[in-house]
Amino acid sequence: MRVLALAAALAVVAVLGQVAWLVLGPPVTGADLWLLATLALLFALAERFTVTFPVRRGAHTMSLSEIPLILALIMIHPVLLVPVRLAGSLAGLLVFRGQRGSKLVFNTALYLAVTTVAGAVFHLVRGGGDPYGPLGWAGAYAATFAADLVAIVAITAVIAVHDDSQEWRRLLTADVKQLFQLPLVAVTTTLALVTALLVREHWYAALLLGVLAFAAHRAFRQYAQQTRTHQQVEDLYRFTRSLDGLADAGEVTRTVLDQVRDLVRAEQAALVVPGDDGAPVRMRLHGRDRFELEPAETGEQWWQPACSGTPVLLPDSLAVPLRLGDATGVLLAAGCMPDTPYFTGEHLHLLQTMSSHAGVALSEVRLLERLQHTASHDPLTGLPNRQLLLADLQQAIDTAAGGVTGVLLLNLDRFKDVNDGLGHDIGDDLLRRIGSRLQDHFGGHGTVSRIGGDEFALLVRDGGGEQEILARAEDVRRTVEVPIRVGDLDLAAQVSIGVCIAPQHGADANRLLRRADLAMNAAKQTRCGIRLYRAEDDRDTARRLTLMTGLRAAVEAGALTVVYQPKVDPRTGAVLGAEALTRWQHDGQPVPPDEFIPLAERGGLIRPLTHQVLDTALADCAGWRAAGYDLSVAVNLSPNTLSEPDLAETVEQALRRHGVPGPALTLEITENGFMADPANAQRTLDALHVLGVKLSIDDFGTGHSSLGRLAYLPIHEVKIDKSFVRHIVTDRNRRAVTDAALQLARALDLTVVAEGVEEQPELDYLRRHGCHAVQGYLISRPLPPAAFTAWLTAHATPRVLTGQAIR
Repeated sequence: MRVLALAAALAVVAVLGQVAWLVLGPPVTGADLWLLATLALLFALAERFTVTFPVRRGAHTMSLSEIPLILALIMIHPVLLVPVRLAGSLAGLLVFRGQRGSKLVFNTALYLAVTTVAGAVFHLVRGGGDPYGPLGWAGAYAATFAADLVAIVAITAVIAVHDDSQEWRRLLTADVKQLFQLPLVAVTTTLALVTALLVREHWYAALLLGVLAFAAHRAFRQYAQQTRTHQQVEDLYRFTRSLDGLADAGEVTRTVLDQVRDLVRAEQAALVVPGDDGAPVRMRLHGRDRFELEPAETGEQWWQPACSGTPVLLPDSLAVPLRLGDATGVLLAAGCMPDTPYFTGEHLHLLQTMSSHAGVALSEVRLLERLQHTASHDPLTGLPNRQLLLADLQQAIDTAAGGVTGVLLLNLDRFKDVNDGLGHDIGDDLLRRIGSRLQDHFGGHGTVSRIGGDEFALLVRDGGGEQEILARAEDVRRTVEVPIRVGDLDLAAQVSIGVCIAPQHGADANRLLRRADLAMNAAKQTRCGIRLYRAEDDRDTARRLTLMTGLRAAVEAGALTVVYQPKVDPRTGAVLGAEALTRWQHDGQPVPPDEFIPLAERGGLIRPLTHQVLDTALADCAGWRAAGYDLSVAVNLSPNTLSEPDLAETVEQALRRHGVPGPALTLEITENGFMADPANAQRTLDALHVLGVKLSIDDFGTGHSSLGRLAYLPIHEVKIDKSFVRHIVTDRNRRAVTDAALQLARALDLTVVAEGVEEQPELDYLRRHGCHAVQGYLISRPLPPAAFTAWLTAHATPRVLTGQAIR
């Protein structure tokens, strides 16, 4: 429709010009009918002898029409010129060039317009002078150049509206220059003037000039061929240069397809490459820069040969293989331009050359993109890494426009136990599955990334507010902690999450991520699961680093000490044993266990620390028993330690080394310790049970254990957490929990130990309700070994031991 509209505009220009001649010009005089017919025949024959110069998506077709045009301008009235040109050129377009449809309509309108312009320019320059004199010559040259200028503008317009919207930008920089560099217009105009002068004297002299015109046509055709050859070399050079420096596969593809259409003279170009799933994908450029991505049809005639490496030449399409490293694509050109009747071997060779350059460029870009992807993504999970997260986070902050941006930093609790106990392949698979789960559930709300080790991060754009982001963090925690099937195992991961919010906690990406890390460490230390960043988290950073360094040195030097808190029978007051507790002083100041034990867990020190405490406790227990006191000793196990595959072997060796029987050792574990990895925990507990070691559930009631699973664990006692013992006399809720624990223990034939007993009414209540053992400040504070021995001498009676140690 745009082409037809442009043709109508040209026709209107021609009609208005003719009306102006009729009104303002000299009266129309008669003309010889044979002259009119001869001129019309010459216009028709001019369409048979043409020279075509391709220019971008269009082509300038030069003909010998200047000869009949100049003859008609000199010999007949301008008003008669238009219908003569119309009749002759229309016949030539139909018969010799086979044009139909919108192209025929456009060219017909174009001839009408340029003929009108040529007539106007000729008579304007000539004025009243002799058409055969110098003024007439000047008018002829001016008319032909003006007509060609109008033609090139009109052709540029039709290319712009139909095929290439950028054609207008190239009009003054390329097309006009090429137009005025062509000598054909000047030569044909000169021939026309000489013909007019000779015919005026001897009409048959036109036959000789006809031969000269034909020879000139042949010479210009050869010139045009050479010009196209040189132009093709230049175009190929520009094509390779246009690919230099492109770092995006999409840019390279569009450039290649655009150049293929121009150089091969095709209506459309396509590139077919293997997709991510192996299925071929077609990228096609056609029409007015319409770029489409679509599945490729594999049943077309050119498909199989081109894929197997054989170029395909068909009258209306070309297909050549395109090498992409270890893969093969297909470069396709289809639909001949109007100036190209059909594709030839020359076109095929040109397309093969372009395919070679395009393959190299695309391979380099794909390699670069893979390198860039590797540099910005985690190789294990495929998620963005820390660098890309920081870039996305800073961009989100800068473009938030007053909104809230959230950062969630996730750390898997006791992930090291998975690697140590099950192997790194299981650990890697667990990380991949967690990353995939996070991406599936939360990728649409922000950037999910793995920033190292067992840490993931979630960037939440437009988070809404603090409560919404904390709610999102809770969703993340629940999602991660759903058991994951890895091989034959069901693993239940636990996670600590630190939350930081911009702009509330800062507007710098690095600072926000560091503060989210601080909040995550605080969440891990306090075991609260999720923690929003607080200012005090930042202030404690230097202290934690100092403590970690000191703790590592203390563990390596064996500088931590062990103290003992007695456990007694509330009914008789008999001393039953003691719990071994670890103490540490840093720079002369005591560090609370709640502070340095989490540091030991995070710093990989909990294993050697536990082994030291176990060895020390068994050595002291052996001394008590040698002195005649039938006592047991309890040692706490970290959840990380419980997952060690060689724990039972380590305990057995320690018992043998110190000559202590298995029943004299109680290992205390938390509910969460065996719930993190129930299958492995069950195997470890069974192995310890075989040694005769007693197993105790510490802090009972504060974890997430299943009562059904508890019934099948090889445990011997439960310890009621001090939070339920305090104010047990006055707080009915705490009494209810304690009574339930006592009833459960009796039903399962377990010993019940109450810790944190500090007041006499608490002891009396526990005694009345059948508690088997108590410990707390009311009985004794934790005592160093020598002080405990002194306390023991004052409160216990030595007995003859009958148990045998493991040997």
